[in-house]
Amino acid sequence: MDLQSLVAAHMPNRHRPTQMGASAEDRYYRNQITLPRLRLRLLGLIATTAGATLLLAGVIKA
Repeated sequence: MDLQSLVAAHMPNRHRPTQMGASAEDRYYRNQITLPRLRLRLLGLIATTAGATLLLAGVIKA
């Protein structure tokens, strides 16, 4: 369990959440764990940063 879920579980809540069955709970937590998909913009930023780092480190000869 991550820190955010632990804090949220112990916060007072005026509205009681509806009870979930075992399969619904499994689906809920499985959907929470999935990693976000990398967008093209983020991949471009990572590639640019890696290229600049290698260039400054002298690995790539310009």
